[in-house]
Amino acid sequence: MPRFGAHAFIWAAEWSPEAAEKVVAGAAEAGLDFVEIPLLRPERFDVALTRRLLQQYGLGCTCSLALPVEASLPEHPEAATRFLMQALDTAHRLGSPVLTGVTYATLGALSGRAPSDEDYAVIVRALKPVARHAARLGMRLGLEPVNRYETYLLNLAAQGLALIERLDEPNVFLHLDTYHMNIEEKGFRDPIVRAGRHLGYIHLSESDRGTPGTGNVHWDEVFAGLSEIGFGGDLVMESFVTLNPEIARATCMWRKVVEDPQAMVREGLAFLRRKAHQYGLLT
Repeated sequence: MPRFGAHAFIWAAEWSPEAAEKVVAGAAEAGLDFVEIPLLRPERFDVALTRRLLQQYGLGCTCSLALPVEASLPEHPEAATRFLMQALDTAHRLGSPVLTGVTYATLGALSGRAPSDEDYAVIVRALKPVARHAARLGMRLGLEPVNRYETYLLNLAAQGLALIERLDEPNVFLHLDTYHMNIEEKGFRDPIVRAGRHLGYIHLSESDRGTPGTGNVHWDEVFAGLSEIGFGGDLVMESFVTLNPEIARATCMWRKVVEDPQAMVREGLAFLRRKAHQYGLLT
């Protein structure tokens, strides 16, 4: 049975003590199983505080990130490997079973050309030891394709699956996001079905990053596909109410997409839960 969670940026853009409590308390109040924590700077992350809050509120966590500029791929493979190793260690100490997101690229870093086979070869060499370190920790590593305006490396589920095949590590999975799928894919059901057992995580994001059910995402296609493959991974509501400045620059999110954050949490989560129940993913 899938777990149901939400991204921290619904409640706060940073991870200060005050913001962390707001995020974890908000996720617990919403009745979620876990909260997705962005590990943008794992070397500065307060693990002890976060573990205490998660235990206090009876909540699990997952961890996600994108590579910083100084550890971008394919430009800086050794730095990328070091950064991801450190992030894995931090995520493990937090109790996260996964490290996922744009683990293969820096958001907003565009080359002005198509990706080459050598680009992917470099990424494979950088990520293989990371995947193996994750396996030693009992963790899994996710790859999230994102839209062409945020990276030139992985935009489609098919590209993510091809990279997973090249990596050839059993604990690497595909992480899809309906916001990016709405831009890049020809529909929602078919990429999910083609991903099959490799799909381990999905961001349930509306076409404008706002309240799920109010935009252009074809939610019945999404949940029909998940039901068809017997999806047992993590279902994660990702709506950007607040944003870290680095992510805002990379994603060009300069306007409010939600006027009432509390209504968005209440109505968006209720909508997604209804769909998950309708398609037999939650009981």
